[in-house]
Amino acid sequence: MLRMGRGPKTEPARDDRQTLVNQTPEIKPPDSRPVFQPPAASAHTAPQPAAPDEKPAPTRALTDSDALARDIKEGVVGGFVGKNADLTGEANFKGMLRIDGRFSGTINSEDGTLIVSAGGVVEANIAVATARINGTVNGNIKATQRVEFGRSAHVRGDIHTPALVIEQGAIFEGHCRMTSNAVTEDVATEVRRVRETPASEMPIPPGDEAENASANARKAAV
Repeated sequence: MLRMGRGPKTEPARDDRQTLVNQTPEIKPPDSRPVFQPPAASAHTAPQPAAPDEKPAPTRALTDSDALARDIKEGVVGGFVGKNADLTGEANFKGMLRIDGRFSGTINSEDGTLIVSAGGVVEANIAVATARINGTVNGNIKATQRVEFGRSAHVRGDIHTPALVIEQGAIFEGHCRMTSNAVTEDVATEVRRVRETPASEMPIPPGDEAENASANARKAAV
């Protein structure tokens, strides 16, 4: 006799249950470790030290051409004769005149400075305040303040200046007269007085200094 109803429940095989377990996705619990958050900046936060300043690059030494260009731009040099130039005439200047080439004639400046470079050649009589010679000069130099001869200077002529500086190696052929402006004016005044006063009427000033001044004046008057 057959009995109607649900059949007995069949259980999956053991291998099938193992497969279902292996296919179940793994669920990880949330990470409970605290996450570090940097503190927000506030007014009381200590300032961070600034990065050390980088050392400036060493300045490049100026060449002669760079220094000359700077002096011309700044108005220090009033005139310039290049090394390839050959000029003849009369030069009257203010400030500074630099000669790297050749110049013939006369050079005058009441308060200026003349610079003759190592390659410069000057065939002229010079009357300036200051003369700095590093080249060749054939002529007389009269400077009211100072004359300087560099080690490469070669000068032929007479010098009249209150101050003279000659470096070792310089060549100077001529005579030098070193007198200050005050002494020159005193001698000129004494010469005029001697010329205008007869010898019989001229008193003899007392003291050795006065006698020497009178003797020098008589020699100059002759």
